[in-house]
Amino acid sequence: MALIELSPDTPAQPSIGRPPAHVYRRVGLLLATALVLVLGGAVPPTSLIWRQVGVVPFERGIDFRLIDGRVYSVDLDRQPPQLRAWSLDPMRELWNSPGPSGDENRPYRIDRAATNVVVVKNGPAQTYLDARTGAVRWRSPIAVQELDGRTGLIVEERFRPGTEYDPDSGEPGPLYGLGGDVLHTEPALSSTLAGVDLANGRRLWTAEERGSVSAQWAGAPHRAIVVLTAGRLVLRSPTTGEVVREQTVPPVNGRLPEWMDLAGDVALVRYGAFGEGGRVAAYALDTLAPLWQQDHPDPLGGPGNCVGMPCLTNGADLNVLDQRTGAKLWRAGTDDTLFAFGDRSVLETRLMTRPTRTSDRRTGRTQVELTTWETHTVLPDGKAYLLTKQEPNNDTVVGILRAGAGAVQPLGRIAGGAGGCQPDATYVACTVSEGVAIYRYRG
Repeated sequence: MALIELSPDTPAQPSIGRPPAHVYRRVGLLLATALVLVLGGAVPPTSLIWRQVGVVPFERGIDFRLIDGRVYSVDLDRQPPQLRAWSLDPMRELWNSPGPSGDENRPYRIDRAATNVVVVKNGPAQTYLDARTGAVRWRSPIAVQELDGRTGLIVEERFRPGTEYDPDSGEPGPLYGLGGDVLHTEPALSSTLAGVDLANGRRLWTAEERGSVSAQWAGAPHRAIVVLTAGRLVLRSPTTGEVVREQTVPPVNGRLPEWMDLAGDVALVRYGAFGEGGRVAAYALDTLAPLWQQDHPDPLGGPGNCVGMPCLTNGADLNVLDQRTGAKLWRAGTDDTLFAFGDRSVLETRLMTRPTRTSDRRTGRTQVELTTWETHTVLPDGKAYLLTKQEPNNDTVVGILRAGAGAVQPLGRIAGGAGGCQPDATYVACTVSEGVAIYRYRG
């Protein structure tokens, strides 16, 4: 709110006598109107961006998720696990029904899938529910990779009989297998990629590839499935499966690449097995042109790592690399995990948990200090983080940091403390003593 300061040295205006009463009434009305417009009727400014909606009465230990303006819960103490859903503002229970069988020994959670569709993930199996009613829409016995909010990708592999790995043997060596429970000691003979409609499970297209594949979704601006297969790097359309672009990937020292991951605008093709070091070759996602090659140690060999950007770590150093050239740009702390944050920034965290600062991606120069904040949770669009910190009086302060911003924007506080806060584009849900408190925010 802008304030105009009247200096005590402002010259007095010449007196012209007392104005008539109607002038005072008109001026008073104008001033009152201005105050209502500027101050929102004298309501504290924070209430305009932070408002409590209510509390969902959960028992302690109940797992919950905030997804697209609804809260979903999973009670694993009941068999089958009990699922519940609430709409928010106004708050009311939408449905309450048993979910697919499962237990705490395997990952069991509700996640976002598509508009008005949520998915229960239980190990590799996935059950897709109508978000408004809880009715089962379709099931998949193997993992489905969500792509663009409407379609998903299933990879089905065919292995030579007798190659199943016995986990009780403890035998060393590379293992292969995507999306299922069984691992194999040899690569797949072939792989079938299938695009599916997340709303109903209908197959939109299928494509065959030789051998095992590594497939990942590249979001905006590329919006393509990146597939590494035997000697080829391929971009496919998520809706038709059509090959948009492809590039030959040659062997290095007689060895074909083992796997691939995406780091910003480059695909990092790795010739060492997962968990090993080896040659890394970078390809531009817009053209699939080769950019650079380097020998890297095991990327998982140290506590520090990078997400969404290429880095080089050897356990003693963590170096941020230039995407286009592979040159070392700057060095981060060995215990840091770095997240690409917008086009030009990096969010630095200590061991993936506590935020420390945002920095310039090319120079490492500090942009925003975050050492007073204790937790960070990315928003669904990936363009902002919700931050929380505990005050000495046990209140929880909540703020939002958007990519490119020069400071954290305070949203509000939760009296008595809160934990496990989750944001979506409109709401924040936090665990409190009475259950899960819901706040509507505008950042």
